[in-house]
Amino acid sequence: MYYITQTIEPWMPAGALKAKDDLARIAVKNDWQRLAIERYNDVRFSDEIRSSKIDTMLEKVKPGDIILHQFPTYMSEDFEKEFQEAVQKRGATYTLLIHDFEPLRVERQKAWEWQLAEGADLIVAHSQQMIEQFKAHGIHSPAVTINLFDYLGPSPTTNPIFDKVINYAGTWQKAPWLQTYDGPALRLFGSRPKKWKEIELPPAVDWAGSFLPDEIALAFHSGFGLLWDSDYDDKYFQSYTKINAPHKASLYLKAGLPLIVWSQSYLANLVKEFNIGFTIDSLDQLENKLGQVDQSGYQRIQKNLQPFQERVSKGHYTKNMLEKVVNFFK
Repeated sequence: MYYITQTIEPWMPAGALKAKDDLARIAVKNDWQRLAIERYNDVRFSDEIRSSKIDTMLEKVKPGDIILHQFPTYMSEDFEKEFQEAVQKRGATYTLLIHDFEPLRVERQKAWEWQLAEGADLIVAHSQQMIEQFKAHGIHSPAVTINLFDYLGPSPTTNPIFDKVINYAGTWQKAPWLQTYDGPALRLFGSRPKKWKEIELPPAVDWAGSFLPDEIALAFHSGFGLLWDSDYDDKYFQSYTKINAPHKASLYLKAGLPLIVWSQSYLANLVKEFNIGFTIDSLDQLENKLGQVDQSGYQRIQKNLQPFQERVSKGHYTKNMLEKVVNFFK
């Protein structure tokens, strides 16, 4: 039997759950079983209760079963380690499916996640570059890649039209550059953080509002999709893009938006190889790069990204990853 975990998180914003929910939905359509993970609170409950909850979660798991664990769950070190051990004690295999891996993007004093990765029977990483980072940190677990995430939901009936406007969707906290942005017209999507309540956005930035995850792909009517994070303080969000496949990229591809990515990012190779957008070294290059694209060039890019648009909309990358996992344990 094949199981994919999904944490029950009713209070989390819908956007934060989208990638994991899509993965679980695609897996279920491909004969996997959903394994619900009830959020555990170490402060409120004892170790005995934690163990009892894990036993209940895994009561149907038998020797030879495959458990694909969607990580992070944002639960404790104790929970994660005990959950992994409990799966393996039952004779099942534990595959760590990485959505984000905090030690690679945020400075941490005690990064227990490395031990979890080392204890995994298999790791699903975003890219080969991410696998190399795990190896560089002494992780010996075998690994496969997903390469891109899928994005389910309604697809646009028409492609965005040519316009030299930039669309940016995502977590504003990871993009402090928005506060001083003075480049080409930028259409901003997402919820305004509380800390940004008194901040006046620059004139070049037009806040389009917040949309439900399944509806936002229909809200992009023209232009390009920008992926740009910043490194600051003890957070290495831009550096992390050298190895990760942002879920935002799949959203843009689903919407038919040509991508604009950092030239050193993992996605840069994809963008260049298939001509599905362009790369930049810094935001200062946006004006010049946009000036090099005309309507025919824009339409050519959209034609090139059409296969990606179809794949992310139909669960192609998840299906391939699930096959890799099953074949690994045969």
